[in-house]
Amino acid sequence: MMPAISRYVLLPWLFVLTACTVQLVPSYDRDLVQGLDQAHVEALTLFASVDGEEGSPATAFTGLEQRYASVIGRFEALRQRAQGRPIPPLARRISRLGIVRDFCNSQSDPSGCVNASPGSLAEVLSLFRRMRSRHQRGGLPPDVVALFRQSYDAAIEQALTVERALQR
Repeated sequence: MMPAISRYVLLPWLFVLTACTVQLVPSYDRDLVQGLDQAHVEALTLFASVDGEEGSPATAFTGLEQRYASVIGRFEALRQRAQGRPIPPLARRISRLGIVRDFCNSQSDPSGCVNASPGSLAEVLSLFRRMRSRHQRGGLPPDVVALFRQSYDAAIEQALTVERALQR
């Protein structure tokens, strides 16, 4: 049995602690998730345009140049939106701890472990810029398209998973 004084001290603290929530990740952004879904459809449409038995020759680039610009512009806007979200103060302090920076491999951006989507979207942007450049210079053979698609799938899956997980 607990002494009476412990019950009177412990009970209010129990209510206080259960009422508190600690936020360690950015808030859910419905518009960001919807934008990611729309950009994903646009990106898959671009991949479908260059994917074929013979890939896509450099001469086809002119017809797809505007589509590349649209995909890159859309993902850049989404990356900036994700980057601009406020990081909760406790999460910012924790992310600066040496062990967390080492674990997340985030020396240059300590908040990258807490807000992973901007990094994933930066990978998507880099991929589409390289793909556009390669397509313009010498075309895209089918095996190169497949490699770009695999890289894209990994990066966008991470961003979509993280953003959907924030919806609680």
